[in-house]
Amino acid sequence: MIWRSLKFRLFAAAAICIIGALVVYWSVLTQIFEQHVSERLYKELEAHLNQLTTRLEASDRGEITVSDTLDNPRFERPFGGLYWQVTTTSGEVISSRSLWDQTITAPGVQNGTGEISRHRDVKSNTGTLLLVGRTVVIKAGEKDRQVQLIVAMDQNELTTARASFASDVSVLVALLALFLFAAMAAQTLIGLRPLSTLRQRLNALSSNRQAVLEGQFPSEVEPLVAELNGLLNERTDMVDRARASASDLAHGLKTPLAILSAEGRAVGEAGHDNISREINLQIGVMNRQIERQLAKARARGQQRLVGKGTELKPAISKLVRAFRQLPRGKEITWNEDIAAGVYADIDLMDLEEIAGNILDNARKWAQDEVSVSVRVRGNDVVIVVEDNGPGVPHQQTLAISERGSRMDEDVPGSGLGLAITQDILEIYNGHMAIENLAPHGLKIEIVLPASGEAGRMDTKAGSA
Repeated sequence: MIWRSLKFRLFAAAAICIIGALVVYWSVLTQIFEQHVSERLYKELEAHLNQLTTRLEASDRGEITVSDTLDNPRFERPFGGLYWQVTTTSGEVISSRSLWDQTITAPGVQNGTGEISRHRDVKSNTGTLLLVGRTVVIKAGEKDRQVQLIVAMDQNELTTARASFASDVSVLVALLALFLFAAMAAQTLIGLRPLSTLRQRLNALSSNRQAVLEGQFPSEVEPLVAELNGLLNERTDMVDRARASASDLAHGLKTPLAILSAEGRAVGEAGHDNISREINLQIGVMNRQIERQLAKARARGQQRLVGKGTELKPAISKLVRAFRQLPRGKEITWNEDIAAGVYADIDLMDLEEIAGNILDNARKWAQDEVSVSVRVRGNDVVIVVEDNGPGVPHQQTLAISERGSRMDEDVPGSGLGLAITQDILEIYNGHMAIENLAPHGLKIEIVLPASGEAGRMDTKAGSA
């Protein structure tokens, strides 16, 4: 599952952090911009308020007037977005032309102190306002009159500026996000590259191209590599001890079996043929088991030593030359179709064991012709041996590779060769297929992993 991937977890965690940080960054930056803009607008409104205050006049009869219009022409344009208003305690209202017939109610303007108060989100008939105000006392005749002064502007100006800034910043934040995601992906890939290297080295171990993990690793990974190499060395020692024990056991049994075989012949010479045959039969069974177990032990031990792989052409051609000298070998036409430079991931001795058993079987049963070819199929190497002999009955095509199974008891041999071949192929992750040819003959196909280190070909190296 994808969420079990270390890369996905690191990428997802970093993505969440980056997105969260950028959202906070965008929000804080927009808020700071809004504060700066609102401060500038308040300062502008306070300047207009001070100007309005200086132009406030009172007559001897107690009338309050504004001596002149304020500098900004928006005060003269109806609903121009910038307004001023003067309100007396008696309810008299003087306002800018921009207010037309509307009035503004200013909350919280302090009475008589002259201090400026700021307000936002003030609701009025002209819309939502940003407002500053103060209350002053002016001498009108012989009386002091309290007057409330306010200057306001549409808050849409602040909202529009904030939205425009947020939009522009969003583009920059998106570009920054793309850069951070790319940097995060590169960091994740570079940071996890040692693990990919470790995986490749482990694959090389499973493909038998090296015995231990080699190379330089980061200090965080080195303890794991050391532990794995320790386990590999321990496994190697165990395999070596097991091979030695199997070999010692086999050689230890050979002498008693030889003695039993001599005793069996003596019993036969004494006239007890049935007993002699039974003894020799059981001795043969034990010898075949010893031979098979020794072949498997040798294959398991050699498997971990495979490095470059074994080239097929020289090994198989040498076997063909040897079989030409055996009985019936010179009577048979041997056809070879093996390209040079094709390697299989198998030890040379085990390859000779497998190919030798298959070629020997063909030599025994062929009428007068044996063909051997090699071809590459994907990541596998296929060895095909065909003969023009009688073939195998259909019901025996599976049984022929089983332990001790034989086609004809009259033909010399223990019947163990194909069974040993099957055992060795299983160790190297290979397999064998047996097929009758028309009108007669037998084809045995051996499939082995191609060597990943040398000479792997992408085209046919031979025809089946």
